[in-house]
Amino acid sequence: MPVERLLGWPTWIGVVVDDLERQRRFWGDLLGVPEDHSASDFVDFELGGGRSFELIECSSEPQYDRLRFQVGFEVEDIDRARNELIERGVESISEIFPDHESPWAYFRDPEGNVFEIRQRPWLGR
Repeated sequence: MPVERLLGWPTWIGVVVDDLERQRRFWGDLLGVPEDHSASDFVDFELGGGRSFELIECSSEPQYDRLRFQVGFEVEDIDRARNELIERGVESISEIFPDHESPWAYFRDPEGNVFEIRQRPWLGR
């Protein structure tokens, strides 16, 4: 019997960085696309097809507490996916961030790597 897929293909890659301005110039030049949006602690580049590359400044928040690459997985129903991950024993490190267009939440894998789940607007909620 086939198992229902919980996580979709990654649609987001985040890079936690120390020097946001330096990384903004470096990745902006390499990606060759303009910034889509930014704030004092992050820069987002949209690559088309619902894919984004984001630079996030290192902070004390558990999902941004050290330098690393992170991946974000698309899910159809964020509440169901979050609950199922927790039931499977996956460590949750955040509640669902209630973005009305694209809510997300963070988890850690067994080796401490952070990943995100995100519900995209075209998948319903």
